[in-house]
Amino acid sequence: MDQRSVRKQRISKTINWGLLDSVKVIRLALASVIFAVALIINMPTFLGIILLVLSATISGYDLGLKIPSHIEDGDYFATPVVVVLITTIAIFIGFAKEGAALVLLYQIGLMLIDYAEDRTKKSAIELLRYQDSSVVERLENLIKDDKKTETYIEETLRSSAGKVLKIAMIFAVAYALFLPVFTSFSYLVSVHRALTMLLVATPLTIGVSVRMAASVALCYSAQQGVVFNDAESLEALADTKIAVFDKNGIFADDCPKVLSIKSDILDSGTFLNFIAHSVYYSDQPIAKAIASVDDFDYHFDLIKDFRDIPGYGVQLYIDTMKVVFATRDYFEGVGISIPYEKPVKVGEPYYMFVQDKYVGKVVFSSEVNSQTRNMVSDMRSVGIQRCILLTDDSKESSQELAEEMGFSEMYPGCDTNKKIKLIHEISNKSKSAVAFIYANGIEAHSAAAIDMRVSKKSKYSDAVVDPACVCNIPFAKMVSVRMNEIAAENAVFTFLVKAILIFLSMIGYCNLWFAIFVDMVAGVAAILNTIRVTDESAVTKLKYKLGK
Repeated sequence: MDQRSVRKQRISKTINWGLLDSVKVIRLALASVIFAVALIINMPTFLGIILLVLSATISGYDLGLKIPSHIEDGDYFATPVVVVLITTIAIFIGFAKEGAALVLLYQIGLMLIDYAEDRTKKSAIELLRYQDSSVVERLENLIKDDKKTETYIEETLRSSAGKVLKIAMIFAVAYALFLPVFTSFSYLVSVHRALTMLLVATPLTIGVSVRMAASVALCYSAQQGVVFNDAESLEALADTKIAVFDKNGIFADDCPKVLSIKSDILDSGTFLNFIAHSVYYSDQPIAKAIASVDDFDYHFDLIKDFRDIPGYGVQLYIDTMKVVFATRDYFEGVGISIPYEKPVKVGEPYYMFVQDKYVGKVVFSSEVNSQTRNMVSDMRSVGIQRCILLTDDSKESSQELAEEMGFSEMYPGCDTNKKIKLIHEISNKSKSAVAFIYANGIEAHSAAAIDMRVSKKSKYSDAVVDPACVCNIPFAKMVSVRMNEIAAENAVFTFLVKAILIFLSMIGYCNLWFAIFVDMVAGVAAILNTIRVTDESAVTKLKYKLGK
């Protein structure tokens, strides 16, 4: 059996979705039979009404049981409350068939929506069939949690829907009262139409499709190695116009390699041990590079007055001797001459002076990560307007890298505290959202709207990026935009259907069962539409063609 088949079997075993509630199915089947008997068989009117009420009770008694908790919570416009209220009034005013059909179709519609939702979640998880089991498990738990998949768009829609429902209720009452006054229609007709309009205005499942779009988008992004903690973080990336990148671990190795060691005074072992003591307290990448060479026997009591010089090197005293280990730019800046030598072709040299006398040099690797060479241009192609580079390097080295990568702004000589401070300043001054992409060294959430960490660890960050998938960060931005597009499509489609149904209700061409049927079908269609998050946006295609 191939790996793909094994992965599919594992996923199917861990997901218990798509299973219909057998008790509910039997209950609805029984209610449908009773409803059909009431319609088909010729019987006394009162007996027919009793059967219709019985059908409505069997199919919707669970809705009635939910009403006390909704009222206790102050949620007077909850869908079960509205459906039961409309059904009761409809039966009372002589529309028992429509009332019974309303509850029955509503329950069947909910079941179909639940099924469509479960199938969509399963399809979303199937996107991860080649990912590690830990990623699959994490996303599976994530999309099962409604709070984790809730977005600002859904919250806004829910809030707007609540306001629309209140307005619709006022309008429906006014319509029911005044239609007979200005027309020849009876109050029975006006109340019936008002109930239909009120039913259509009920939110029903308007938020489900938005959550499904978020679920698919989260899995689609994770498929490419960018895993978000929740849907709100992914949504925040869509609004991001500024991206701040830390160099280490993204454009260069977080731990550079020691390429060569040279000293005309000390042997290589003694010289390397001396350097290890010099950089021990440094937060710069060169300290990690030296520490990774060997397990040194440190004598901490000898290290005194240590000072980190971000982007340039370190200065300290070892016992009573002044030691400076830094770049050529630093020494030239303070007026210290370095013996002439041929420029190194690969890497960046650091020189050591002890008591103002030259001792030797170490060359560290400084190659740009080939995966991220086109990062800046790719980020701009997906809507990022400003790309900012933060580095530990000197101004000269940083400027060279910024020009090579295409950054418009850069800040050299940054230690951890300076990076956090800069992110805070940039975020406060910017009117648009800021994304901060870093690898290590930041042990708190920054002031940016979204922190993305290139690592296997997600602590303090909103998203983790597989180090092998750094180049897919622009893809994640594209997915977030696409998620919002699909959510907007579904919202517009749903509200358009509702608007048409309300208009038809006003002129008498829509009744309760037709309204609930069309509304539920629209809800299922919106959920199924969410899988299109994985398709390229028509807007993106148009921009690309116009750009060409």
